Amino acid sequence: MAEQEPFALLRIVDRYGGASVVVQLDDSNAPGIPDTTAQLLVHNDFVSGVWTTYVEPWDLAGWEHVLDEVAAGRDAVWREAARVAEIGIRLDRREDDHDRITVTVHDQQTTGLALALDMDRGWIDEQRVLLDRLRAAWAHLVPRGRGAPPG
Repeated sequence: MAEQEPFALLRIVDRYGGASVVVQLDDSNAPGIPDTTAQLLVHNDFVSGVWTTYVEPWDLAGWEHVLDEVAAGRDAVWREAARVAEIGIRLDRREDDHDRITVTVHDQQTTGLALALDMDRGWIDEQRVLLDRLRAAWAHLVPRGRGAPPG
């Protein structure tokens, strides 16, 4: 049986492969269905880090909003001032074949970093594919259109 690719909410890897920001979800409790626990993986030539975090089904609408904003040429932050690390994206330059972006990661206590990445055109569409895959896996938990936690 072929091994399925791990679930990721985002996998932003620069066009040269030297830097990346990934939020990868665990599926150890029920293979094929992602848990809410995740790893935030950050890598470039200077720093490499892993941070345990989580992603809830209602976080997906916020990430979709970030993708929409960046696609429109505006800066955006996912989970700003929230309970876990926030991830921001700033579009520095858009050219015919690639975008130059800065991805920021900040936790609520001590850590903050910014990575400049050159991205091949179409990187936002790749993020939407990951989002749609995760949304489909969690469809039974949160119907599409629900953007806030229950309660």
